[in-house]
Amino acid sequence: MTGKDIMDLKSFLWYAVLTSITGAYFVALAGVRSAKSHDVPHHSRRMIIACTVVGIWLVAYVLKQIMFGREHFGGTSEQYWTLYLPVFATHMLFAVSTIGLGGYNLYMGLHRLRYGSVGAMAAGMTTHRRLGHLLLWTFSGTIGTAYLVYMMIFVWYKE
Repeated sequence: MTGKDIMDLKSFLWYAVLTSITGAYFVALAGVRSAKSHDVPHHSRRMIIACTVVGIWLVAYVLKQIMFGREHFGGTSEQYWTLYLPVFATHMLFAVSTIGLGGYNLYMGLHRLRYGSVGAMAAGMTTHRRLGHLLLWTFSGTIGTAYLVYMMIFVWYKE
């Protein structure tokens, strides 16, 4: 494998990571829209698809990290500490929160459906809905900061 092949694989994995997480976000937004219109079957399917794509994203991201290691910020030390690190830390906070909330909310939704309830749509089942609202914000923050981190590393402050 030549250096160019490795760079092509590395670029492919970065595009796969960004494309899959963005796709999952749009599918989740469609699921939220279904929930707002009380269309439980479509909401359930879309959220399961979004979680599956996020799972694929997680595998691709971990694979990229194992194969190539972390990317390096190419800016100055001052830019690293004042710009990059706060955005990256915020991104990690959003990402870990999103994965945790998403896993728990997926479990709650599947558990409720399995035992004959319609999840958050049924009276008195507000935890799934409340966590869903919070999850939408954390997922939005994850996507926004992911693109900022990508732009800082690969466009604005290349090594």
